[in-house]
Amino acid sequence: MLQKLCSKCKRIIPAGKAYCEQCQRIVDAANEKRRAEGRRKANRAYDKRRDPKYTAFYNSAEWRTLSHTKMIQAGYQCERCKRQHIIAIAAEVHHIQPIQTPEGWERRFDMDNLICLCTKCHNEAHGRFRGRGTKKV
Repeated sequence: MLQKLCSKCKRIIPAGKAYCEQCQRIVDAANEKRRAEGRRKANRAYDKRRDPKYTAFYNSAEWRTLSHTKMIQAGYQCERCKRQHIIAIAAEVHHIQPIQTPEGWERRFDMDNLICLCTKCHNEAHGRFRGRGTKKV
């Protein structure tokens, strides 16, 4: 079996690995910490652009409970894909009537105004990441 030195501590390890088991755990923990910090920075930047009223709403216990209940009712399946006989895992609960409108704000806790969507369908519903020349659905 071919062997080489660990890139970090210089112990002998099997070829094909960069680190020994101890160093790999240290490197993995450092990478996860870096990724988590990057996500936190991105979320903070987004929250600064978002209206505090909506941030408070989406962080509220009432919304978290309601959206969790809706996901359970839908069986964690995307309801839009399900209509097309496609099985997809729902990732998010979407307001049919946007909460940025007066009527939508009044219906923000209305179960009939919610739909469980997979990430692809949710991005389509908001018109995100569309290619050139495509229109919002």
